[in-house]
This record gives sequence, C-alpha cells and structure tokens, in this order.
Amino acid sequence: MSWIFGFYSKKTIDTKFVSELHPPAIESVINNRYNIAIGGNKHTLVFEKNNPQMKYFVCGIPISRDSSKILDKSDLSNIFESLPNNFDMLSGHYCGVIMQNDSVCLFSDKLGLREIHIYENENGWYFSTRLDWLLKLNHFEIDFNEFGSRWKSINQLSNKSIVKNIQRINCGSKVKIEQNKIEVTAYNWLPLKVKNVSIEEFGNSLRKNVLIGTNHNSKISLSLSGGMDSRVILSYLLNSGYKNWDCHTFQNESSMDSTIAENISKQFHIKYQILTDNNYYQENILPDLCEYVGSTYLTESGYISRKLMHYASLPKDSLIIDGGFGEIWRREFLTRLYHFGKNDILDKNTQSIAKYLHSHRADIFNQDCDSIMQKGIYEQIDKIFSSLPPVKEVGLGNWLDVFSLKTRLVNYYAPEQARIDNYVKAYMPFVQLSLLENLLNVPIANRRNNRLLKSLIKRNNYKLSQYTLAKGNLAYPYWFTPLMKRVYSKVFTPSNQSEDNYKMDQYLNNLKEFTLDTISSNSVKEYPPYNYACISNNINDYYNGNIELRRFVDWFITFEIFRQKL
Repeated sequence: MSWIFGFYSKKTIDTKFVSELHPPAIESVINNRYNIAIGGNKHTLVFEKNNPQMKYFVCGIPISRDSSKILDKSDLSNIFESLPNNFDMLSGHYCGVIMQNDSVCLFSDKLGLREIHIYENENGWYFSTRLDWLLKLNHFEIDFNEFGSRWKSINQLSNKSIVKNIQRINCGSKVKIEQNKIEVTAYNWLPLKVKNVSIEEFGNSLRKNVLIGTNHNSKISLSLSGGMDSRVILSYLLNSGYKNWDCHTFQNESSMDSTIAENISKQFHIKYQILTDNNYYQENILPDLCEYVGSTYLTESGYISRKLMHYASLPKDSLIIDGGFGEIWRREFLTRLYHFGKNDILDKNTQSIAKYLHSHRADIFNQDCDSIMQKGIYEQIDKIFSSLPPVKEVGLGNWLDVFSLKTRLVNYYAPEQARIDNYVKAYMPFVQLSLLENLLNVPIANRRNNRLLKSLIKRNNYKLSQYTLAKGNLAYPYWFTPLMKRVYSKVFTPSNQSEDNYKMDQYLNNLKEFTLDTISSNSVKEYPPYNYACISNNINDYYNGNIELRRFVDWFITFEIFRQKL
C-alpha cells in the first residue's frame, strides 16, 4: 500500500531505529520531535514537505466533494491551510498527517477506507498505515473481545483495533499530538434522510463519479465482470464519448465472468484484456502470504489471497475503476435479516441478530476464548444500535444498509483498498460521499430488485440488457430478480466446486511442511486460546486424506501467520 510511518517522541528521537521499521521512504520529515516517512506507490501519494508553515503526507486518492476531480498537491494545500482544516471538502479514500511546528494531526476519510494505527510507549507515539509494522515494536496480544466478530461473523462489527494497546484511527476520526499530549476526536458520519432523490438525480451523481478520470484525460481501465455493478459503470463509459479507456478481467475469476465480459467487449468493440498472475502456481508462496495477511489482517483467508495477487499486472499509468459495494444500491446486503429478522431488530435481540451475521471459518479456539468472542459480538451489536438512527425512523431496509455501510466498508473493503493502493491508482465509484450521503434519500422501492441500476443501464445503453449476468460460475437471465437469482443459484450451482477445491488442495499441499512444522512447535502447543487437540487432529487428518477439512486448515494457517507477527 501507499504507506505512512511516523514516530512522535516524548524525549530524544532515535532516527535510525525508526527507519528500520519500514521500507525505504520516498520522502520524510525529521526534526527533534518527530520522524515521519511516506512511501509505496507514488501514484497514490500526495505530499508537501518544503512549506515551513505546514507540511503534509497523504495516502490514497482524495477526490473533490463534488466529484469533479482527483485532488492534487495544490488543491490539498488550499484545503489544509484553511482554518480549521476543512475536511468536509474531501471525498475519495485517504488518510494522512499534517505537520505544523511541533504538532502533528492524523486524519482519515469519513467512510473508513484508509486508516492509521497508533501505539504509545514510554518513548512516544508510533503510528502507521500498516498494523503489522507496529507489531515489531513489542509483544502484543489479540483483543478477542474485538476480534470475535472478525472471526465468527461476516466481518468485524466495530471499528476498533483487534490488538490490545493499539488504537485504530478511521471513519473521519482525527488525532492531534502536541507537547507530549494526545487528543483523539472521534467522528460518526451518517447519511441523512432529508429529501427524495430521483433516479435521474442519482444517475447524474454516479456519472460524475464514474467519469472523474475524463476530467484529467486519464487512461481509464474498468474491472469488468459478468455482474450488474460493473455493467452499470460500463454503460456510463459507453455513453460518455470518451475514448481513452478499456476493460480487463482477471484470469482467475470464474469462467462465466470472463466469458460474458469478453462477449460484451467484442460486441461493442471495446479494448479488452485478460490479466494473468504468473505467480499463482509458484511453490514458494509463503512470503507473499505473510505480506498479504500482514497488510489485511484476516479479512480473507490465505487461499483467497492467491486470487487477489493480480493487481501487480495492472497498468500503472491507468486509473482503475470497479463496481465494489454496488450491492448497497441493490438492497442486497443482509437480506436474511431483512426477510426473517425484522422482529429481532425491532426488539434489539442481539443474540438472534448475531446468528444471522454468523460466518463459520474454523473452530481453532477453546471454549473460554470462544465465549469471550461471542460476548464481544453481542456488545458490538448493542453499540451499533446506539450509533445508528432508530429503525422505525428510517425503515428496516435503510437501517440495514446503514449498518452495512458502517461495518463492512471499514472492516472488509478498507484493508483490500489499502493493499491495492500499493500497486495502482484505483477507486470505487459507488463508494463516494456524494452518492452515499443520499443512501436514505433514494426510495428503497427504487433500489430493490435492481430497479435503480437497471434503469440506469436502460438510459445509457439498453443493448447491455441483452446479455446474461453471472454469479460465480453460473449465468442467469438479466431479467431475474435477486430472489429468482438466489433460487436459481441454489438449484443449479454444483455442491462440489471441484476445480476450486483442487486449487485449494494444491495451495495447502505447497504449505504442508510449514503447517506440520508449525503445529509441532511449542509456540502453537502452548498458546492459551487455542484448542490444540482439535487443531492437531484436523490438520493431520487433512494431510492424511480427509480433504473435507481443507477450509479449516486454510483458516488456521491464515490466523497463525498473523499471530506470529504479534
């Protein structure tokens, strides 16, 4: 990722020690109080280090509030020099640090797509966009009360750190460090219900967000799949008259995704390429795996990471766009809770709600640890109720979408967005403040059953509705409703995904020696939260032929790699 690493000293600064904790920097600012460095992908960095009045480092892609441009050094200087710093003028995804004399201010975007971690000891405050780099500073412990939802639910349900004694700064929060004091200002941005937004008004706003790159004459490359969300973005590109763009698909996506994308590209004479990750089948995968787990801290399993290694093959000079988080505009998050859990939500029955949010990974922890995690999940759901508008005020569907907005972006999308920033300049048009501030203002009747997005495709280029859509490796008719799609998928999707299972077994076989050595170590045997007997039996059974345990082994390896960084 594009990264920041800094140290604010309570006493004498040790420049050499700080520089050993991160890779070579592109720029740094050092004085007798702090040492702050920035590095990674230069295309996702903006910085000013020569102004004696104010210096700043920013990671990510800051976008103007009206979605008219990607902000550059001049734009950010004007914003940061206004008093107080006018962060309301910023959209996009970003985090950064402003330096004025002996004071530093850390900040993050309101949606939580980039974040900064802080660790304090007797020497001072260390902060970084990379949690795993801070873990080099001491021996740390997982906070299982916070970690529980990350392990046992669809995603973590709080925006706090899963590591004890480390603070997580995100979702518009700010931190000021000055004169050996730290001040944290929390922030809780919420969309407001103030008016009705028509399909046309929403469409105009989305068009601005899709076509930001055209205002810079950027080369645009769309990650095109067989799904609805990328097709909406494609419809805007086709309708724009702009010529400097193409599409790409990754080879390891489902064959149906690439087949549909390729057919559309041929029909519309779009420049299109299938990108291949040449390292997918490499035998020495451990270094890449450790880097992935360290930068995303258990968002996905290690095996899934093999499908996400293709960003290095994307063109560095292009602006990459994709349809991430488009489900929010189709009312397709938390559908089971919507259909079956209404009374539980109205009654604030946290235990029942937790069951709807459950996602099984691997039972590697003992009963005491599991109880702590489960209790933490209930507490986090309680806190969500206190931080969101009342259900009866905004309606059940809207409430669930705000729930997803506040928990899924920061915990599921953000780690991967930060990782992508290390390779290319990429953003998600559906995840911009100018759109999401109207989440409650677009009537839910328009968002349900794909009405909103299908209306936009029809207006922009109706011929795109002639192509089937894809879910996984299954094609289904464009006119299907979400319910029809789910039923169709259950009936026709093979229960045994043999090709994917074969790839996972191949991946785990590459890690066999590492895994067996790991479970034989005293470090694993003596780790108190583990259910060691279960871990040892299941892993040995898998490598002795019980391939149904592949997911258990995959998730154990992923967690253990993260644990070894503590």
